[in-house]
Amino acid sequence: MRDEPLVYLNGEILELEDARISPFDRGFMWGDGVYEVTPCFNGEPYRLRDHMERLYRSLRYVRIDPGLDLETMLAETLRLLEANADRFAAGPQYRLGHWVTRGGSPFTVASDVEGPATVFIFLGSADTSATAQNHETGVRLSVSTTRRNPPECIETRAKVTSKMNQLLAELDAGVRGALPLMLDLDGNVAENSVANFFMARDGVLWTAPERNILEGVTRKVVFELCTRLSIPLEERLFTMYDVAQADEMFITSSGICAMPVSAVDDFVPKQPVPGPITTQLIDAFTADTGFDFRQLANAE
Repeated sequence: MRDEPLVYLNGEILELEDARISPFDRGFMWGDGVYEVTPCFNGEPYRLRDHMERLYRSLRYVRIDPGLDLETMLAETLRLLEANADRFAAGPQYRLGHWVTRGGSPFTVASDVEGPATVFIFLGSADTSATAQNHETGVRLSVSTTRRNPPECIETRAKVTSKMNQLLAELDAGVRGALPLMLDLDGNVAENSVANFFMARDGVLWTAPERNILEGVTRKVVFELCTRLSIPLEERLFTMYDVAQADEMFITSSGICAMPVSAVDDFVPKQPVPGPITTQLIDAFTADTGFDFRQLANAE
């Protein structure tokens, strides 16, 4: 039995070694595509429909027709998961990727080139060792000199494959041994390169409005959990002056749920890490997903 999971490419379920995409595919040539990554906890995709709905919002924005509707995409995804049931040693967490590009084309960036689109779905293991430890100690962020692309240039809510903006921010912060915190062009806090950012002050959570950030699925879950837990939450513009006054901070994305932040440059939260609101949300995510990163850390 092979160890590699099967993949889905343009309607076929294949061995990874048999999957072939043209080097002239517009996703490779021009970064002309969108994507989603859905976490799977204990074998179950978490918020798959939410991720697929965002995928289709992004597809509509960039004007790519994937050749199948949302319900068919969900059905094909479940077909791939079923095909991998006996061969993918998933462990406690793995990730489910959906990549859709405008497809192959002659060597031109012209936007009027027709597809058909390339649809690629795959599974990958997630390394949870660092994530587990970071849930207890937090991660360090550093403000990047690379600003978040403004929506006047490309809509921040769309999950597009062109990630050079975020990659430059990661390289910038990585020199300082940290993860990036990106600001918008006006100096307001936007987000991390792959995660949304939250801070708490006087018992109220703050997060940037959607205009400046990716429309995060896990961010949406935080809103739902705050309603359930009666935690006040505000979408608002704020700057590093406000971060300097933060009681606690955390970032959110699908693979990490709510991750405490131990510092942004030399600004340290006033509460011990993780803070009380962050801990409440981590507990709520654990109940929602059936998966607790902290248990992995304690087992090592």
